[in-house]
Amino acid sequence: MKKRQIIIFLIITCLVLSSCSPVAKDKEALTFSFMEGVTALGGAKMIVDNMQIGDKYHINYEILNSIDLLTTKIIKEEAHIAIIPTTLAAQSFNKDMGYIICGTSTWGNLYIVGKEDLKSIEDLKGKELHTFGRGLTPDLVLSYILNHNNIDPLKDISIIYNSGATEVAPLILGGKADFALLPEPLLSSVLMKDKDLKILFDLNQLWNEALGVEKGYPQSSLVIKEELIKDDPQFVMEFLKAYEESIQWGLDNIEALGDLSEELKLGPPKVAIINGKNRLGIGDFNLDETEDEYQVYFQSIIEFAPEFIGGKVPHESIYFQGQEK
Repeated sequence: MKKRQIIIFLIITCLVLSSCSPVAKDKEALTFSFMEGVTALGGAKMIVDNMQIGDKYHINYEILNSIDLLTTKIIKEEAHIAIIPTTLAAQSFNKDMGYIICGTSTWGNLYIVGKEDLKSIEDLKGKELHTFGRGLTPDLVLSYILNHNNIDPLKDISIIYNSGATEVAPLILGGKADFALLPEPLLSSVLMKDKDLKILFDLNQLWNEALGVEKGYPQSSLVIKEELIKDDPQFVMEFLKAYEESIQWGLDNIEALGDLSEELKLGPPKVAIINGKNRLGIGDFNLDETEDEYQVYFQSIIEFAPEFIGGKVPHESIYFQGQEK
């Protein structure tokens, strides 16, 4: 009998404790998905603070380590909020997946490096260039810029594709590649290891020169499900404000951002973040000030490689309209 009373007491205790859980049962779970690496840096302060907005939702911060996992999250519409390649944002919109672009997480941060001095990008003719991201943004932007500068990517230059930027880095460091395309902050890590390497060309700057824009190309965007925007625009506005403040905090506290990157295992090491601060492409999040860059980006892709964005320039309703003008 005594044993039975103890069991009943334990069951009641467990029920009481579960009812006092810090995450209320009636809160709706929202998933914020993004890749490790530079795209995770903008939200680092939100992640470490486990920032929650209002009483209706509980935001789960989901850090993924591959573009395939992130793409699957979007295809299955499992992410309520996500940071994804802008080309994927256009594809998902054109396929009626219901994701709306709400701001720019990173602008172009791709650079061509080597030891040989080149006066212009046309001097790459006849050279071998190691790169990554075949069929993705790095490939698209590189091909566009080469073509714009009278370089046929299939005939005038030998492009060697690797599965990722982390495979390109040891090739250029080991002397097995003369020229390479690298993103920040990996670029800064490489430059620290070999002082003879130099930045030859900034693809974002070349994009500006080719297309007459100011910010460059929107490499990755923050998207939110249209359903959430319609159901709770106030939450969305507050979330975007918090995210933009997180970006600014990182830029104002670059050493602390580096510490958070290592603490949260976001990918980029602290020293690379500090050295590559001005090349990370973080900042200018607000869509109202940069929508023209998106239009130029999509229009250029449709003329060059329409399959990258789902075959057509997305309708203007792809852009979030809730920000103050």
